[in-house]
Amino acid sequence: MNKKYHNKYKKTINYQRHVLKFGSFGIKSSTAGRLTEIRINTLLRLINGNLKAFSKNSSSIKFWNLIFMNSTLTALSPESRMGKGKGSIYTKSCYIKPGQILFEFSGISLNQIKLLHDFLKRKLPMKITLVIF
Repeated sequence: MNKKYHNKYKKTINYQRHVLKFGSFGIKSSTAGRLTEIRINTLLRLINGNLKAFSKNSSSIKFWNLIFMNSTLTALSPESRMGKGKGSIYTKSCYIKPGQILFEFSGISLNQIKLLHDFLKRKLPMKITLVIF
């Protein structure tokens, strides 16, 4: 018998995505949360800007984004009454589970990844930890 979930996703650790697979450093979530498509695009732009500042002239820094959209958010107009259906899609989102690796990096020093981790702590709406291979 399978357990039914109200939110259609489990809040437990997914044991497929909790270890580093690509890089030598990673950013892992410690709590559950939700990220919208706009916030993810903004984060990627900010990370790319920071990595360009770190790399100067070398292109040896590699970066993997492991966040994938798995849900859509819908809404009705504010003046609509109840009983008119579900509503149109206004954005995509993804649910982040605790223990999920969000980003992986290679070709970057330990001091630089600590600076990037402190920067991402302020930008993400959930608690994150640094994972070292």
